[in-house]
Amino acid sequence: MPTNIVQMADTVRGIWQSIVQTKRVYLNPHEQFGRANICRAALASYVGMYFLFKWNQNRKAEIARAERKAAKAIAAPVHH
Repeated sequence: MPTNIVQMADTVRGIWQSIVQTKRVYLNPHEQFGRANICRAALASYVGMYFLFKWNQNRKAEIARAERKAAKAIAAPVHH
């Protein structure tokens, strides 16, 4: 039983070390070729594009809502 726990701990340690090494490669600001800056810029670009698309989607939905409301107002006869 303890060998299974030791093996599991070794496996978890190995996975954790690979995660830390990957983080160091892409997010270490002292790395060559500015990989950290490239990674940060790419992530910031993706986040920015997401918010831009959401904003544009909401803007188009408001325009469509206003057009439907205007069309309904024109189509409905006015009762006095």
